[in-house]
Amino acid sequence: MTAETLSEARSYARTNTMLAAMLEFDGEQHPVSVRNLSASGAMLDGRQLPLEGQSVVLYRDEHRIPAQVVWTARNRCGLSFGVHVKVDHLIKRPKASGIAAPPPSHQARVDAIQRALRENRAVPSFQESEALVGAAAVGKRLVDEIGYAHRLVERVGEDLTGDSYVLTRYALVLQQLDEAEQLLRKLSNELSAEGANGRC
Repeated sequence: MTAETLSEARSYARTNTMLAAMLEFDGEQHPVSVRNLSASGAMLDGRQLPLEGQSVVLYRDEHRIPAQVVWTARNRCGLSFGVHVKVDHLIKRPKASGIAAPPPSHQARVDAIQRALRENRAVPSFQESEALVGAAAVGKRLVDEIGYAHRLVERVGEDLTGDSYVLTRYALVLQQLDEAEQLLRKLSNELSAEGANGRC
């Protein structure tokens, strides 16, 4: 992809999301989370991701979107779509007889958590989640979200410690951030371990 094409792709408004999807490459489909989305591309988070330059297909409900990987970094990658998409259509669930179809149970939990955090309410309990999707599905989602939180905190810490002014002025806060990152790493590793409780 040329610099001009990449710049054009980035010119479209981006919407922050947390959507479940599937990414097809090398003849296999892998679960991913769409973290932000525009008419011309998306940023994905996942355990198994393609290499830069690969052609892929992103599946979201009934949508099938050909794309190319324009960058990769750790457990994230950026896609440039082969066609322009309508962001609202990808975010909304498909409709049947004019009534919106319910989201899958794991996405329903993510949506409920996001609403609770935005409204400063308590996050729904695991008992409520297990009644919807079962302990195994909740465990997998927990592993994914803790892994994402760990990578996010790690990146923030790296960026902040690279600034000498911030490092000098906020040394104690950065130390606490590092402790949080280590805790998240430990949780992520333990929950991801083979045979861990709740792992799918």
